Amino acid sequence: MYRSRISAPVLTAVAGLALITGCTADPAPTPEETGTASSTAVGTPDNTATASPTDLGASSAPTGSGATITLSRGQEHKITEANTSVSITCSDGGDIDVETSGASVQATGQCEDIDVDGNANSVTGEDSESLDIEGSNNEVTLRNVPDIDVDGTANTVGVEQTGDIDVEGENNSVTYTSGDPVIETEGTNSVAVR
Repeated sequence: MYRSRISAPVLTAVAGLALITGCTADPAPTPEETGTASSTAVGTPDNTATASPTDLGASSAPTGSGATITLSRGQEHKITEANTSVSITCSDGGDIDVETSGASVQATGQCEDIDVDGNANSVTGEDSESLDIEGSNNEVTLRNVPDIDVDGTANTVGVEQTGDIDVEGENNSVTYTSGDPVIETEGTNSVAVR
């Protein structure tokens, strides 16, 4: 009888402790950082991350300086860290959004859309279905961009081939090598064949 009196309170205490410490509901998920990889260190040149082909939302690739990202059609990568350098490979698609200042972006492959919002950004690359620039003192050099839209001040764009150029703002410059683009300009801007 002495044993049963001690066992019941001890079992109750152990069961209560187990519930408090180890048998809780699902643990709280760790917050995901927008635009960063979950297991890749940021800031080293060997940094490589590939956005999942099933994830058609924002890329979960690193954004730090020296990052290398691969995008597929329907995926998007936002660069929000100022004064960073990023290499992006567009594997038959992918959107690049530069939403900062002082970024340097090297794009290879065929991108869907490149948007540059901010100041003093530099983007070089191959092909994009469209290019949209807002801000000041941005420099973009690409090979083939069928649709170019520039708005802001003192932006410089150089492409080899294009089909449509729309420039608004002041002191923007767009040059192209080939194509017979439809050109619309408002403000004091320059569009010329080089």
